Amino acid sequence: MKKSVNVRFMVLIACTMCAGIAFSCVFTFYRISEIWLLCAIVPAAATVCILTMIKRSWKPLVYIAVMLAVFFAGFYNCELRLHNYSRSVIVNGGNYVVSGKVTEKHCTDSYEYIILDDAQANGQKLDGKVFVNLRSEYGEFCETGYTVEFFAAVKQYDVFPYGELNKNAEDNIKYSCTVSGGLRSEYGFSLFGSVRSAIRNTLFDNLDKDTASICYAMFTGSTYNVDEISMRNFRFGGIAHIFAVSGLHIGIIFGIVNFLCKKLKFGKISSTVLSIALIVLYAGICGWNTSSLRAVIMCSAAALCKLFFVKYDGLNSLALSVVILTLINPLSLFSAGFQLSVTAVGGIYCFSGCFRIIFAKIKVPNKISSGICTSFGAQLGTLPILLGNFGYLSGAGLLLNILILPVLSALFSLLFVCTAICSAIPAIAPFIIPYTALPMQAVLSFLVGTGFEKALIGGFGAGIFIPLWYLSVLFLSDKINFKLLTRILGTVFSAAILAATVLIQTYMPFPGFKIAVSGGGDGGQVLIRTAYGTVLVVTENANNARLDKTLNKYYGFNLKGLIVLGGENCAEKLGSLNINCPDAYICKLYIAVQPYDDIEIHYEKDFSLCGIDFEFRDGANLIADLGNSRIGISAGENINIDNCDLLISNKLNTSCKTARTVYFNLKGYEYNTYEYGDIVFRF
Repeated sequence: MKKSVNVRFMVLIACTMCAGIAFSCVFTFYRISEIWLLCAIVPAAATVCILTMIKRSWKPLVYIAVMLAVFFAGFYNCELRLHNYSRSVIVNGGNYVVSGKVTEKHCTDSYEYIILDDAQANGQKLDGKVFVNLRSEYGEFCETGYTVEFFAAVKQYDVFPYGELNKNAEDNIKYSCTVSGGLRSEYGFSLFGSVRSAIRNTLFDNLDKDTASICYAMFTGSTYNVDEISMRNFRFGGIAHIFAVSGLHIGIIFGIVNFLCKKLKFGKISSTVLSIALIVLYAGICGWNTSSLRAVIMCSAAALCKLFFVKYDGLNSLALSVVILTLINPLSLFSAGFQLSVTAVGGIYCFSGCFRIIFAKIKVPNKISSGICTSFGAQLGTLPILLGNFGYLSGAGLLLNILILPVLSALFSLLFVCTAICSAIPAIAPFIIPYTALPMQAVLSFLVGTGFEKALIGGFGAGIFIPLWYLSVLFLSDKINFKLLTRILGTVFSAAILAATVLIQTYMPFPGFKIAVSGGGDGGQVLIRTAYGTVLVVTENANNARLDKTLNKYYGFNLKGLIVLGGENCAEKLGSLNINCPDAYICKLYIAVQPYDDIEIHYEKDFSLCGIDFEFRDGANLIADLGNSRIGISAGENINIDNCDLLISNKLNTSCKTARTVYFNLKGYEYNTYEYGDIVFRF
């Protein structure tokens, strides 16, 4: 009789390790004492011991002991990393002579910057990497591998800005500064940096900037040179994972090396060692990012299994890579690249087999079904991760991954080989790269030029959606030995719960008001949802990226009204927003603001929207009357509001009588979005 689930011990260990890391992050953020964790574990361990003695079998006890050890290894490893990232060996914002080795250099349309490792401040070693902004005159003296020294005011990053783990913490980039003067540099050789520079020069010297930046990102996983509009289009199309250096890249190198080794009649051991060495080298060229390391570990495991005639198991290999990577850097668990890489491969292993069986029954050719099933599996695995990281799903993602991704992969393989050859022999690059890249340019132009915004699905956040989604697709996996009826009933039941949850979160089926406050930059935004529609209030200094995330997380449909608070720059803010909204409201003090696109601008002091009465006190102060509650929103230097039930402000409240004050960015107060993230109220 088949087991319902074929348990893989390595998968359990990987999941337990990830659980320990996640618990550590939650405990650190909410400042929860570890005593509560021990209070929960001790009774559970005692229960297991009693059951073990009753059944007279020590095997379960050994398994539980191993799991607890793994859990606490992940927990304390992550806690130590967070603690070290939070402490500082320098005075935050102090002026120092900074020195270090350049490990990365990137350019944007407006500035250049470098990443320093082995950095020092006034001769004192810094326990983290440094992000350095460069003025244009310094750029040519700060290449990868150089040792530099300069004067700068050094700031330390916070570990949890706006209630989220700082993305820089994942790469241990702990400090930031801007070169203020006195820069000196000394040439130094860097193997990985030199190869990266050769690839970069080959592409940027022979292709237009946009194509070169995208191809360079596909080769190395570095998206710093890709402009934001292009990145948005790739994300909206659901194919941003092409920038995660993974199995495709490693597989190309591994396949080429194996082919050459066979032609040269190398032995199996020599071929395996050489292949593994070269993919490790490539991972170093890519900056040791987690997705490339994951692919290296899995590919190496497959090669060693073949060498020693051991059966290879993809899920165990994936789990092993997760354990190794999270032991090295526990914060990589929270990286979007790591999550997408792992869930994509996991989805292929868990779900593609079921679809292959279906396609085989209807006699679809194997080569066609293989690509489609792989795309299906990867999409099922990554869908909730995309929602959790970006706040939306791409309705076009599945189609593009089935139709475009195989073509893109084939073109990339050709360009990859040609770029490698031309990087070694630069003289032939002008005669090969521009022509080899022509088909790639055509595909990329289509992807960048086509707007996929209307295909986005969002507005219900991630949260409970993630476990419910995986529960729904669990019954489709061929790793679970359920009967057909059980699969159908399980899928329908869990999908119904998922759909009901999404509907409740997306719409306002009950009377009342839901207010979501989010900060970013030097301002923030307030989203007020009612049964009649949604109103968005934005301050002039709000960060547009965080605004997009707020809209995707809490509201995925057209707004009924947009209100902009601030001074003279509120006109610029209105012009910079990419929001589909029919009406915008600005204080009559700034009547010179011109209409943008199809937005009709209103200058009324008093107006009503979605059952809410609004009143401008001045250009930066607004009152929203919800009937039984009065909300004040202030975005100026002075709070021009007398009293209200809830005040949302960018400055310290010393004059308004209110039951509760929420600050956008002021740290140290009970309610502020910088320390605690988005804050939601219901009235």
